[in-house]
Amino acid sequence: MKTKQVVSKDMMIGEVVNKYPESASVMLSYGLHCVGCAVNPYESIEAGAMGHGMSEETVDNLIKDINKILEGNEESSKKIITITKNAADKFKDFAKEENKEISFVRLSCHGGGCSGFQYALDFVDEKTTNDELFEEFGVKILVDKTLVNKIKGTKIDYVENENGSGFKIEQVGAGGCGTGCGCN
Repeated sequence: MKTKQVVSKDMMIGEVVNKYPESASVMLSYGLHCVGCAVNPYESIEAGAMGHGMSEETVDNLIKDINKILEGNEESSKKIITITKNAADKFKDFAKEENKEISFVRLSCHGGGCSGFQYALDFVDEKTTNDELFEEFGVKILVDKTLVNKIKGTKIDYVENENGSGFKIEQVGAGGCGTGCGCN
């Protein structure tokens, strides 16, 4: 089975990361840390990789791996937000503890670059005209429309372990430095 070519080496790093946030983890695994760099809108994948001392063969393998992950994530990347049942149940529990009826949970984020996103979850009573609505397991999540493309593939879970408990928010297919870069 041949992998469909979606990303090419002449595409700008910033364009690829913004359109396909899951590509950032592949670039980072090759040592291409330009995903969070200020010049990434002006530098092609090939130029960035070659500037970091990669061979043409390595650049070709990087492009193949990016396209492979994009093809494998095609269905999951269509989904903007995934909420696990465990997270949905915790939202409902917290609302009950606060004697609130859950109207909406607002997901907001800021940051990006090498420090990754900083997320916030808040109960809110009203949806604004700038909000996009997502719902799973009876929990309605609101996200500002300007952030929708940047949070594509976000998964919200609730975890409990020896270090404590809390909501875990991550972008599926992204990881580490530059997870999707640019959420402001």
